[in-house]
Amino acid sequence: MARSRRDDSMGVFLSRLFTIVLVILIALILISLTARFQRSLLGLALIMALGLLAFYWTRELRKAVSSRRAIEKYPVELIEKDELILLTAQVPGPEEEVRVELRGTKLLLMGGRGFRRIIKLPCRATILTRSYLNGVLHLQLRKTIESRAQ
Repeated sequence: MARSRRDDSMGVFLSRLFTIVLVILIALILISLTARFQRSLLGLALIMALGLLAFYWTRELRKAVSSRRAIEKYPVELIEKDELILLTAQVPGPEEEVRVELRGTKLLLMGGRGFRRIIKLPCRATILTRSYLNGVLHLQLRKTIESRAQ
């Protein structure tokens, strides 16, 4: 869990750095356009258009960064007991769109509204039971024989 938080904080840092660089670049362009078209009406219109575009792209960048934080709204609980792994996760529905795939030691959860999440399991496993009720997915997984031997 600590690793993913560090990765999230690094992503937030990089997005803020990108936003700052973008704002500085746009400010430099605005200053250069102001100096070049200082007295003309066309220059003023171009400067206003550039300002509106800068505002739009800054909002879009913030939306993109906040959508990455949406994963935090869907918590996952993973409990390892002897031969079993119990997983409880919030997954947006409807139930018909909720799917689960095992790929080695990775569990892929898919749900409504384009939700996708990969969860790293401690070992290889097979799905014993699956239930989905009110946006909460419950999985009971059994460790494979090779995993139990190790």
